[in-house]
Amino acid sequence: MKKFLLLLASAGLASGAFAEGYQVNNFSARQAGMANVGTAMKLGAESIYFNPAATVFQESKFNISLGATGILSSVSASTLPSMENGYKSTLTEDSDNKMSTPLHMYINYKPSERWAVGLGFYTPNGSSMNWGDNWSGSHLVQEINLAAYTFQPTVSFKICDRLSIGAGLMITWGNFDLSRAMLPIGAGNQTLVSGFNTVNALLPALGPAAGLTAEEIAQYQATAQQGAAYFTQNLQDRSIVSARLEGSANVAIGVNAGILWDVTDQWSVAMSYRSRMNMKVDKGTAQLIYASQEARQLLSFLNTILQTAGQASAIPALDQGTFHTQLALPTTVTWGVSYRPNDRWQMGVDLQWIGWSAYKDLNVSFNEKELGIKDIYSVKNYSNTLSARFGAEYRALDWLTARAGIYYDESPVDSNFLNPETPSMTKITYTLGASFRLARCAALDIAYCYVSSADPERTGSYPIYDYASGELASVFTRNYKLHAHVLSFGMRFNF
Repeated sequence: MKKFLLLLASAGLASGAFAEGYQVNNFSARQAGMANVGTAMKLGAESIYFNPAATVFQESKFNISLGATGILSSVSASTLPSMENGYKSTLTEDSDNKMSTPLHMYINYKPSERWAVGLGFYTPNGSSMNWGDNWSGSHLVQEINLAAYTFQPTVSFKICDRLSIGAGLMITWGNFDLSRAMLPIGAGNQTLVSGFNTVNALLPALGPAAGLTAEEIAQYQATAQQGAAYFTQNLQDRSIVSARLEGSANVAIGVNAGILWDVTDQWSVAMSYRSRMNMKVDKGTAQLIYASQEARQLLSFLNTILQTAGQASAIPALDQGTFHTQLALPTTVTWGVSYRPNDRWQMGVDLQWIGWSAYKDLNVSFNEKELGIKDIYSVKNYSNTLSARFGAEYRALDWLTARAGIYYDESPVDSNFLNPETPSMTKITYTLGASFRLARCAALDIAYCYVSSADPERTGSYPIYDYASGELASVFTRNYKLHAHVLSFGMRFNF
């Protein structure tokens, strides 16, 4: 029983720490309205993220951009239609996600015609997913929140009037928390009922060896019977005990570099490269949360008797240990083209390659070897993906610029490993935006994005393997649907 529960408690960490295909695509309120293109565009301070080589093309000495984004996502999971249920789903459950709020801030200084230096802060990875404590997949995930943050000092240089290079040092750290039930709802109760019945049967032989009197043995048997009755009659639709896992990653260092070439006054081409980073957690912690005080007391009794009998605990003491793990944030390479047919129009296309194949598996190890917890090995089998983006802007008036765009993001997750922690789907996003010039040196940017799945729904299965034998124990299969609303605000200043 202990091994089974450890798998349930720890596999969630192995699959949920930091980011599973979660890239935040909101690094500028202005560019959010253009589907987040920008690799071959001269965006002033905002090019610190999109392409450091372009920062040296800013027209003012100082350029500052700051902003925030609100991301409100909704996901539903439905059981699969079958002949038994009349080819209709009999259960649909919806997530209740908190709003994610990635931030960005960029400052760029151009001391001469050929040099520029800057500093950026942004949120490259993050998500928030809340299915509730008592949904049917609570043994996989109840709630997960994760975020990564990056500071990036940057320098760029013009090789000649039309060609520039640039690079920035990505200094990144992050944190996460994950909650999940230790046992499946309903079926987990039956597992515990079996444990109490086992204790009841063991006590007559165990009691004398442990120095218990006949009266004490009878009292313990009564408690065991009470536990079996309690978990038979109660909590059939609730999580009995949940584990909340938390961790903070050490600082990781990477490089964001790029090149930009103005082929003509109308056309520019560019490429940017963001290196892979390894995010390491040295001492993650866990706490156990019980559905009731009575459940806590009965399970404590069950653990005590099982340990006395030399058997594994029903609920392992994860809250007495710490764990370590690491996860690779993937390499990305982006190619961009921009076109400026006249002073009012500008268009751009970005094609991005993301090296998700670096995320083939994840290993989680507990630091306290005396707990007897084996390493948790989780297979991911992510694949490299492509993302294509197109955006356009039109300067309608001296004080008003309108934008629109569309982008396509391919999912890295195979359907055979899709899980409700990160129900990743190939997405299509439609964007609108506008800028309002408030003064000669200041502008307000707003953007709205609607994110939807490329398919009406995606069927995904998540395999759960036996901790001891490594054999397949069960499969959690659902049809997933998702959409998200994204609203961005920003201010830009130049002087």
